[in-house]
Parts: sequence; structure tokens; C-alpha cells
Amino acid sequence: MKLIGCGDSWAWGAELVDKEKFPDWHFGIDQNRLPGESVYREKNRYLNLFAKKAGVTEIVSLAKFSLSNDAIVRLLINYLAKEGYLSGRDTSELFVSIGWTSPERREFYYKKPWSGADDHWLPFGPWPIGDPKTYPDLEKFRELFIDNFWNIGESMNRYIRQVWQTELMLKHFKIKYVMHQAFYHYHNQMIYEWDDRKYKENTQDKISEGDKILWHNIDPILYMNKDSSDQSTFHHYIVKAVGGDKDKVFAVWHPNELGHELWADYMYQYCKDHQLL
Repeated sequence: MKLIGCGDSWAWGAELVDKEKFPDWHFGIDQNRLPGESVYREKNRYLNLFAKKAGVTEIVSLAKFSLSNDAIVRLLINYLAKEGYLSGRDTSELFVSIGWTSPERREFYYKKPWSGADDHWLPFGPWPIGDPKTYPDLEKFRELFIDNFWNIGESMNRYIRQVWQTELMLKHFKIKYVMHQAFYHYHNQMIYEWDDRKYKENTQDKISEGDKILWHNIDPILYMNKDSSDQSTFHHYIVKAVGGDKDKVFAVWHPNELGHELWADYMYQYCKDHQLL
């Protein structure tokens, strides 16, 4: 079985750093620049832990730091198309895991290469975009967009339709999958202050009647904990698994090794119980 892992920094394994090898590392240091960091990170992130339990023979990670749901959908479709899975290739070997991120995130096409990347897609969220000295126009754009165009209703409209359309695509091409909400982050609070229920309460009246119907029809099994009051990975399971002691399961902004281990165990058991693998 081939596992295709989709998501943002949580699925990628941000902050999973070998503290014995890099005792001085902290969140402000670029994790990618640590020699050989990918070996420890990939070994301890939930995608690889889940794959080991599920007997996966190949992992394709499409997860990246700061991705939006826009980018998650784009990268998944591009990969499936490039590999021929949307044009007749047997899909029975595939299993897709999608960890959705905060609906408020977006991406935009930028005419200049972005930060040395091999494409022009710009991750966009409630954070400053790059070095203002290097990209002064981007920070101006971010301020203009947030002041004049940022809207929770638009974010939820885009998010629900992305989930719904992705489900239709995967089912149409007979691709096995499971989805979950990694987290919501629509404000500047620290991770231990995030509240799924408050988020859902604040967005209910921003969702159109049409989108409510689409959301109601999204598969409640293949979208894990879809109808739970605490829907996201962090609040629904990881924190509860340690009796509410958040310090045990997160680093700064992301799950630590224990958090990833707990989620991998839970996701595997969930897929096994519902015969999704």
C-alpha cells in the first residue's frame, strides 16, 4: 500500500527535532537547515508512525510548512494527475491521509519566485510574509488584503467546498482515504488557548445555507470526528489522551513526539475499526 500524506506543518513534522543532537535549537531557527534533521523528523511524525502500523510499503509526503487548504488540494490533485491515477491507473494501492488546516489560510500566485522555491505559489496567513526588506510589496499586500478582503464567511465557504469536492474526487476514482481537521487558528492566541467549540460557535452564522447542506453530506466516517464538538486533532484527542495536560503533548506550536505517537495510534485504530485500510 502507498500512503499519500497531505497537510501543513503538523503533518510535515515541525518542531520534531532531536534535542540531544541539537540542544540549542528553538522555534526561531530554520529546522530545514539542521544537518540530517529529516531522518529524526520523519521517524517520529504521525504519518510514518501510522504507516508502520498499517503495513505501508511507500510513503509520499505532500505536506509542507505553512500550507493552506488551497495548497493541500492543489498538490494532491497535481500528484494524482502526474502519476496517472486520474487517467486510468489502478488506484487500489493508494491510501490518502489529509490533515486539513485552518480555513483562513490561503495561497496566491506570485510573479516572482518565492523565497528560492521552485514554484511561485505564496502561502498566505495571519503571519508576516517573508523579510519586509526583501519583499516589501508582499507585506503591503497582506495588510491591504486583511483590512479589506478577509472574511470568515468566505473562508468557511471555500473550506467546506474544498472538503466536499475532494471527497467527490477521491470516491469517484475509488481512492481509499481518511480526513481529519488538524487545527483551527484564526487569531493570535497560543496553542493552549485554542478552543474548537468557540471557533465553531463564532462561524455558524457565517456559513451559507448551501454550504451547510454540503457539510451535512460529507461522509462522517471518512472525515474523522466530523460531528464532534471538539473536532480538531489537538483538542479532540491528543490533549484528552493525557488528561488535559497540554504541556505533555506540544512543543510550541505543534505536537511533540508523544503527540504524534498518540495521534498515529488513534488514527490507525480508527481506520482499523471502520475498515478503511
